[in-house]
Amino acid sequence: MKIIKALFKYMWEVIKESIAQIFTLLGFFIAWLTLTGSAQQVVGVATVIATAIWLLTIPLRKED
Repeated sequence: MKIIKALFKYMWEVIKESIAQIFTLLGFFIAWLTLTGSAQQVVGVATVIATAIWLLTIPLRKED
């Protein structure tokens, strides 16, 4: 039960962080759309990796 509660709490934090950074994510998406070929692939992969790292490190940046 604690694991499920912690998971829901983490998912809520992910949603809040994503909303707070919506314009940054939108900028990344627009940059990806405007590129073509290998540049588009590199930017797409870098955006996904950076976003994943950013979301996974929420607990490290959280001040209690």
